Amino acid sequence: MPHRPLLAVLTAMALGTAALAWARDPAPPSSEPARSEPARSEPARSEPAPAATPRYRVSTAGSPRYTIAGGRGHATLMLNASTGATAASMSVLELDAGGEVPEHVHATSAELLYVQAGAADMTVNGQGMRVSAGDAVYIPAGAKHSARVVTPGPAFRAVQVYAGPGPEQRFTQGPREDVRNGG
Repeated sequence: MPHRPLLAVLTAMALGTAALAWARDPAPPSSEPARSEPARSEPARSEPAPAATPRYRVSTAGSPRYTIAGGRGHATLMLNASTGATAASMSVLELDAGGEVPEHVHATSAELLYVQAGAADMTVNGQGMRVSAGDAVYIPAGAKHSARVVTPGPAFRAVQVYAGPGPEQRFTQGPREDVRNGG
């Protein structure tokens, strides 16, 4: 299955079809002047840092890869604010035998996983389940969740999407590995 439709399907599961604007091809530039919206009575807040110029294609080989899970896993950060993706982020999560993700919560981000290889025992909001290659997992914002790789068996590998980016930044606390494939 092509990656763009898969990402759109996973995001639709989390946010509904109205949130898919970021997954579509960019609209052609308009010659009309930008229209401003009416002022809203919201509390003052600091302006976010400007987003990077969008990169519509990001290769695995050129994406930063970090060691996680006490050296028993890796996270490759593909789409996020640094690549211009501001509505969601996407990573590739890999966990070796004995690798685990302790229970945690993403308060404002839904998480979606598409398992490409291996198997893991997961808990989402107290519900235990085994997930394996071909499964999709939806973790709503605010849900406690964890994972432990099923052993013996192949390493666990999943495409991980955060609808509401930010949680992927925790992976950058681990050591960054050299860029792979000579890239």
